Amino acid sequence: MNNKPEANIAELVVAADAVNPLLSGPKRQHFLPEFYLKGFTKNDMIAVFDRELNEIRVQQPVNTCVIGHFYTMEDASGRKRFELEQLLSQYEDKASPVIKKLAATEVINADERANLSIFVALAAFRTPDVVDSLKAFNSNLIGDMAKRMFVDVEEVKARMRGKPGTPPMEDELDAEARELVKYMQNGQYKVKTNHRWAVGMAIDLAFNIAPILAGRDWVVVHRDNEKKSFVTTDAPVLLTTVAQRENSFWGIGFGNTDALVLFPLNESCILAMYGSDGDLKHRIVGVEQIRHTNLAIADRCQRYVVGRDEALVRSLTDQLCLASKKWQPKMQST
Repeated sequence: MNNKPEANIAELVVAADAVNPLLSGPKRQHFLPEFYLKGFTKNDMIAVFDRELNEIRVQQPVNTCVIGHFYTMEDASGRKRFELEQLLSQYEDKASPVIKKLAATEVINADERANLSIFVALAAFRTPDVVDSLKAFNSNLIGDMAKRMFVDVEEVKARMRGKPGTPPMEDELDAEARELVKYMQNGQYKVKTNHRWAVGMAIDLAFNIAPILAGRDWVVVHRDNEKKSFVTTDAPVLLTTVAQRENSFWGIGFGNTDALVLFPLNESCILAMYGSDGDLKHRIVGVEQIRHTNLAIADRCQRYVVGRDEALVRSLTDQLCLASKKWQPKMQST
């Protein structure tokens, strides 16, 4: 069963450019931008922990966090379209100098703040971590709805009567309805959510969240020692709370007043966003705070933890026992 809900921003971008379609572009598409990964390198290399393979590799950023045609869309004629990949690249180009400024404790203007907000929001939602979560959420939701619709044999029979292909004899209708209820209740089917829809929905969410992030208080947290460094992951944006609170059904959202968003800018600093005054400050922290932050960031990865130092990446992933933990979707339908 393939479920594809209504059009979203990615599909609308493709439709809007029907006159001048972008039919060529990179097949290898980074979900963590290459320029961003270069901010965590040493001697042009990064250490990457792979949870699925339970190994650490030292490799080039160009070969890291890249998937073929992950953002490539398809138009009504079946042609591959690269408008979305181009859109993401434009915001990467805008964000790169802003990250360098913040790392150097330089002042940024309103436009630069807005551009980085969009980049961070995209970093939160453009990853396989969220795209796979959206797929699981939508598929589970449709599956749950199907179970609720096909629970009572008599109701199913009533809906089937008069439809093309429905058995004319009551005993045959009853048998088919019972078989259908059994099939649905036993979960003998799989709902598959369209990948391009999920990617587009993720981008939609990012652009809705970006203005919220732009209005938050920003604190750029810098290390106090060049021997220490921050790490990032394939799910680089951590959403948590300013202070501990009781768990609730809905959890924490980017729009909550007590939300705290953490995003590693590069190996030397991390951006914290919270509050609502729109301030920008810089702060220096020591070893304990860096370690605590790195553990929190690494623990939320989907598959990869990325850092400057192989020993640091190994220490974090070993302490968290990441290889023995199975990734869970960030969104649940029940």
